[in-house]
Amino acid sequence: MSQLLGKELTEELFHRLKGDAVASKSGKAIVVVTVDELGWAHPAMLSYYEVVAKDRSRIDLAISKTSTTAKNLRRTGKITLLITDSDVNYYVKGSAREVRDSMDGVPFMSLFRVAVEHLLEDQEPDAVITGGVTFQRPQKKEVGEIVEKIFQGVRREP
Repeated sequence: MSQLLGKELTEELFHRLKGDAVASKSGKAIVVVTVDELGWAHPAMLSYYEVVAKDRSRIDLAISKTSTTAKNLRRTGKITLLITDSDVNYYVKGSAREVRDSMDGVPFMSLFRVAVEHLLEDQEPDAVITGGVTFQRPQKKEVGEIVEKIFQGVRREP
């Protein structure tokens, strides 16, 4: 059962999302959920290179500008992020607004800012989380360069 922790990221979660040790989270995904035009939950995944906490109440996201997720955020302004990994399981609910419709160096990405409204933790004492959603990227130089441009664009935004 989830427990409401408040309207700010915990210190632990803020440090996880602020982008300082992003390479250590390579291959780990953050699931985001928006609501589509028919009222259905619309899940998507972002990497830690696309999610940067600016402080304990504000998170910036790089999202493909033509994606369903971006369209849903423009329409509803609501999002939930699931940060799940070994011994970690948080749900961040917030209001999102588009800050830039095109990011410098990566014009196909939009920048959204999330104001944290609810932070919930979901940890059952007899059901320990052993891992989260993971993925593997092709080891291509061009892919790595694009990922780095996206990350630097999100980090650079004040």
